[in-house]
Amino acid sequence: MRPPLVLAMSSADSDGAAGLPADLKTFTALGVYGAGVTTMVCSATTQGVGDVHHLPPAVIRSQIDAVVGDLLIDAVKIGALGSAAAVAAVAQAVREHRGRLGRIVLDPVMISSQGEALISAEGAQALRDQLVPLVDMVCANMSEAAQLLGRPLATTIEEMRDQALALQAMGPDSVLITGGRLVDADAVDVLVHPGGTDLLRAARVPDRRVRGAGSTLSAAIAAQVARLADFDRAGELGEIGEEGADDDVVTVVASAREFLASAIENAADWQISRRPGGSVPVNHLITLDAR
Repeated sequence: MRPPLVLAMSSADSDGAAGLPADLKTFTALGVYGAGVTTMVCSATTQGVGDVHHLPPAVIRSQIDAVVGDLLIDAVKIGALGSAAAVAAVAQAVREHRGRLGRIVLDPVMISSQGEALISAEGAQALRDQLVPLVDMVCANMSEAAQLLGRPLATTIEEMRDQALALQAMGPDSVLITGGRLVDADAVDVLVHPGGTDLLRAARVPDRRVRGAGSTLSAAIAAQVARLADFDRAGELGEIGEEGADDDVVTVVASAREFLASAIENAADWQISRRPGGSVPVNHLITLDAR
């Protein structure tokens, strides 16, 4: 038996709410085997991100080479990298191993949910120039999209669409820009893909500081991509959509958004911190039987 398998490359966040810990928990919750490459170590809590320790590029590359040489990978999720040197190491590895990586989802982590910068200006430019052209999908929030493009923050859905199309023109097949910062009754995400543009709406959760939502969404997308590959191997892809259909990415993103929405909603009553006023991690345990 070969399970669907996703390789995540991201930060080790000590509180388990975001980065690689959130990726691996998301994969398990969605029935996907997760492998991990640690790119940096964050002393993170529900109050925010403290010290950030960058791993040497050679250490990052060693992990990637070891995993790719051993495991059968269906998809890759790239998250926080932290520096231009780390971006260069990952980009070089992607170019060399491209045929073994499946589809690649890039979450260009640049700023934490509390506002701390998580990558240098040089690193952000390296992401744009070296990694964005290599991946299949970019999953960015509005601030990240604007920073990648060197543009002001979008203030309308039309501006979000223009920025998504500009990112798509750099190489990815699909771009998702999440619109949680827009002033609207609903949260609106903009998805551009080979079949066109879709606006994905969801009810906004008021007065909730959530940590790990971005990591979880992009990880869930990568997990669903890996599951599609598994269906394809079993000859069951028609149950999801016609093979190669342009709407497959819409189905994948919609499913990932549903998982995230449920994970956020079911974290409403969580009390895991001894200190008040922090962010609440999303609840990755929702698919498990807690009895």
